[in-house]
Amino acid sequence: MKRLVILAIFFAFSFVGYSQQQPQNLQQQQQEAQILHPTVIVGDIAFIGQTLKTVEIKGSEVNAYLDVEKEITRILTELQQQKKKLSDSVQIDIPLNIAQNTLTFMDRATLTGQNAAIYKRFADALIASAKKK
Repeated sequence: MKRLVILAIFFAFSFVGYSQQQPQNLQQQQQEAQILHPTVIVGDIAFIGQTLKTVEIKGSEVNAYLDVEKEITRILTELQQQKKKLSDSVQIDIPLNIAQNTLTFMDRATLTGQNAAIYKRFADALIASAKKK
């Protein structure tokens, strides 16, 4: 149920201003061009990156998964080059479709209770930034 609510929120914001007259590929390009700017903790991103490696995916999801992994790695590399600490809060730029797919894949992850707060904090940051759009 929670997964459906999160996905519904993201889909609602991705279709704001959508005109039914637009061609499918133009709509997809516009959605991919939307960038979220959440403020997250560096350690949370590292946790998400590691946890994603344990998630089972379907064959049809390989490209989406690789896009998410590439984006998370890019973000972590940039933060490492900026010498950010794991406890630092930073504002990141993440495409809407990558944020959606990250939450979808993370919804499948098996978490320990102590890591639930990390996942929730990260997901809440993405959702809050989507609401600002």
